[in-house]
Amino acid sequence: MKSIKIYNNDDKYFIRIFPPQDVINVNPIEYFRNHEIEKRKILYRDILELKIPGSSQILSEDFFYREALNGIDEFLEQFNDLSIHENFIKLLETERKKDQIVLLKGLTLNPSQLHTLLIESFKQEGYLLTRIFSEILPSTYDNKKLPKFFELNEDGSVYKIGDTDLSDGELKNIITQRKVIISNFLTKGNTWHCFFSTMKGISGEENYKGGQAHFHYISSAFGISKEEFIQSIKTGKYKSSNIHIDLFGYREK
Repeated sequence: MKSIKIYNNDDKYFIRIFPPQDVINVNPIEYFRNHEIEKRKILYRDILELKIPGSSQILSEDFFYREALNGIDEFLEQFNDLSIHENFIKLLETERKKDQIVLLKGLTLNPSQLHTLLIESFKQEGYLLTRIFSEILPSTYDNKKLPKFFELNEDGSVYKIGDTDLSDGELKNIITQRKVIISNFLTKGNTWHCFFSTMKGISGEENYKGGQAHFHYISSAFGISKEEFIQSIKTGKYKSSNIHIDLFGYREK
């Protein structure tokens, strides 16, 4: 697991970032469990180091592994207790585009239900998970020095760490104009289904239901290969789909 530790400008505290990473054709149950364990190990090490400087260097890897396992099963079990609409499972059993459109009409998902769907697709139908992330910044700033970290505060101001030759206004433009796509592919043989979201789509900036956050859907029935669609995601010029699934609960996360 990749993580980045960034100290603030006066080195008084740090931010731990876990950048999204691509995964290809993995067992989602094993992936989510291992991902959560590794994240917990890193965070436990950070917390202990803050409380007792130097202690994380003398404790064994096994110690942090055991700590990470505490409550892990209960945490993961919550996704098994969630219900998802039966049409999502029926969707995985058909390869006809027309049927897929009918099955998805009017359906909604929240982030936890998507997690459950990814797990159930493997348990019930044997689908493997591929997760692809793409972030494309405005080309205007290609040769500019970006700070180590920057984000947009709720009041519209910019918080940044590290040196940069860009103004706060330019950094704000990068944040608001960047193209971000997060895609979840369910794959079994040559059959695949993809639920993907864009930053503009989940922030209500796309022209859909007056700003309703949503997922997009596309599949192998749409006449494009998985490899071609992944490449289009990476370039930010993905094939559009008029199938939307309303997303609820994202902004509260």
